Amino acid sequence: MNDLQMLTQEEVAELLHAHVTTVSMLREVGILPAIKTGRNYMFSQQTIRDFQVNYSGYDVSNRVKALESLSNIDENMASGGNS
Repeated sequence: MNDLQMLTQEEVAELLHAHVTTVSMLREVGILPAIKTGRNYMFSQQTIRDFQVNYSGYDVSNRVKALESLSNIDENMASGGNS
């Protein structure tokens, strides 16, 4: 894939084998940063790679679990940990 190519929520959902509403929730809680382009959101391929590395082993299946995972990742980063 071309690293400059941006992905739509639908494409990200397909790549992650998740529902579009899950991708939207991950964007809303701040786990998957996106760029708003009119009515749509676009995600960089690096954002998806970072998500796969940083959230490996975490349960982000709903908003509560996603926020807990985000908090754990943030605490780990602040303490100098690696995941």
